[in-house]
Amino acid sequence: MTVEGSKGRFSGKVAVVTGSTADPSIGHSCALRLAREGASVVVNGRDPTRLATTEAAMRDEGLEVTGVVGSMETEGAVEALADRAVEAFGAIDLIVGTLGGAPYPLSFEAISEAQLVETITLNTWPALALIRAALRRGLADRRGSGVVISSGSPRKTTSAMVAYAASKSALNTMIRTVAADLAPRGVRINAVSPGLVRTTATRSHWEADDGRAAGSALPTGRLTEAEDIAGAVTFLLSDDARQITGITLDVDGGNHLAGGGWSPIR
Repeated sequence: MTVEGSKGRFSGKVAVVTGSTADPSIGHSCALRLAREGASVVVNGRDPTRLATTEAAMRDEGLEVTGVVGSMETEGAVEALADRAVEAFGAIDLIVGTLGGAPYPLSFEAISEAQLVETITLNTWPALALIRAALRRGLADRRGSGVVISSGSPRKTTSAMVAYAASKSALNTMIRTVAADLAPRGVRINAVSPGLVRTTATRSHWEADDGRAAGSALPTGRLTEAEDIAGAVTFLLSDDARQITGITLDVDGGNHLAGGGWSPIR
């Protein structure tokens, strides 16, 4: 079902968006944009109440949605999410992986081997698991596409972000390799690299002044919104980007143009 006025760019498509119930968040904006443009969407979040609220709000708009509660940090959880997409809507055409983070903001001298490995796993494995789960359910047969959320951190040198930056650099390389492997099968995979984005996870960086200071530090002069990221994600998922695969697209208000050490988590 598409709502009145929708372009219908994703009409007949089924999308899975992880981490899509916090509002504002990149995942939430992506899920809404896809559904409003015609896709049937599987949303996901850790909190059952917030998941139910998201589903209800989308249904009130006349959007096709179902939800799966849980953290997508294990392959089993991702498999269950993919199964739900097929059960509810019959297929998977589009995937958006948003899971990631910096659980140990420590310098190279302070971080342990286990903490480094955990950070790298958190920022790479869920994306890989999501792609594999979708492939097992016909993503290639439907010539589908996917986008994962990366970060501008690999270009920065913030001491406390050494593990996070390394993990996102690994993610970018992984996506290029996966894209090369999947292109002959008709599947496109890309990444989007934000800087600081106005989300629930980054509230402490923008709430005090509504993002004016953070925005004024960017070449574009305003803080990046989750909807800005969703616009780029949906473009890369769409047929408008049918000749684009294996890229990491900066959507950061020009933050990648500047040097320096600060690298906020999206």
